[in-house]
Amino acid sequence: MLLLAPLPQAAAQPHSVGAELWGQLDPNVGLIILEGSTRKYPYVDAEALIWGGAGSPQFGLRDNEATFEALVISVKVRDPKGISDARLGRFILGTGAVRAQHIDGGHLTLRAPSKTHFEAFGGVPIDGNIEGRRYDWIAGARVSQGLGKIGTLGGSYYNRYNAGQRSDEEVGVDFSLRAASWLDMAAKFSWEIVNPGLAEVLATISSQTNNRKFRGELFASKRNPTRFLQQTSLFTVLGDLGTLKTGANLFWRAAPRLDLTVEGAGQQAADQWGWTGYLRGLLRTDDEGKGSVLGELRRQQVAASRWTGIRLASVIQLFENIHQTVGLMPEFEIIIPDDRNDVTGRAWPWGRLALRYRHQSGWSFATAAEASANQTQRLDVRGLARVSYQRAWHGKQ
Repeated sequence: MLLLAPLPQAAAQPHSVGAELWGQLDPNVGLIILEGSTRKYPYVDAEALIWGGAGSPQFGLRDNEATFEALVISVKVRDPKGISDARLGRFILGTGAVRAQHIDGGHLTLRAPSKTHFEAFGGVPIDGNIEGRRYDWIAGARVSQGLGKIGTLGGSYYNRYNAGQRSDEEVGVDFSLRAASWLDMAAKFSWEIVNPGLAEVLATISSQTNNRKFRGELFASKRNPTRFLQQTSLFTVLGDLGTLKTGANLFWRAAPRLDLTVEGAGQQAADQWGWTGYLRGLLRTDDEGKGSVLGELRRQQVAASRWTGIRLASVIQLFENIHQTVGLMPEFEIIIPDDRNDVTGRAWPWGRLALRYRHQSGWSFATAAEASANQTQRLDVRGLARVSYQRAWHGKQ
């Protein structure tokens, strides 16, 4: 159980505090998220995210061993006039087109009346695979210019040293443009300097009708696989190969409670072209969208990754009054590979059933059971739990 003491009520402006505790069995890992803010001058936000594991062979731990690591611990101070803000501590920084960085250090932002923004950051990069951090450092900056009400243009750069040697250097450009009330465009480009080559290119053009009933998008991307973060869904794990991809999608609000989305794209991998696509429907069971049913059919045929997938998910409100709500959230995926045999299996299912309770006091509790099978494991069963607390209040006059 996670316990929090309220912040002192010393100001007339609102304060807030929040906490979440996540836990998982087999492997035994957990995650603690703490957040807090106050509007007492100057504006202050603080957050912490702590990972922990116990008795997990996957992490090199014995039955009686446990480990904890701070993934994020930072404080952000903001000028009430919005001219500047500064963040100090350990955090993940994503700025402009260059790749996101996990650092111990600081990040400063200055905003000029001309809508020019200056950002500078520096510190020690976090890398769990390297023992010690002597002579490790990272520094970078971004300059962006607001283009009135129609968009933004920015340029960013960073340089990283490991053990006194330059290991990574990247420069990037990004822009967003609202060419008309119905037309938006955005793009970003980044280049690796140490090992010269393209890091990432992403471009989108989207348009929608005035009543937002239809929205279409054209997109193209070229990514380096090393830039990806780990994801959880089988669809994303098996479907994102990190190469050239271009396509289009269309969103249609077919009814006040029904949304339909279709996407098709060509994708290159292993010097071969293939294609991916999906059809997704979301039906809200009430006007506020508290309950919903989602269905998705997906197909991938790129290089050796060839499969068909079906996904079903729902949010069911079991009980609700002015004080509390109880919801049930079942979710199921199944992937059928084109190459089916007795060794890898003929189908790879994944499912999760979660139960959530929320109270108006700010407390929320959830528990879930998850089971899956894939080409390497006949059966994988896990238990999940979550406890969270959110509170906002006003200080004394």
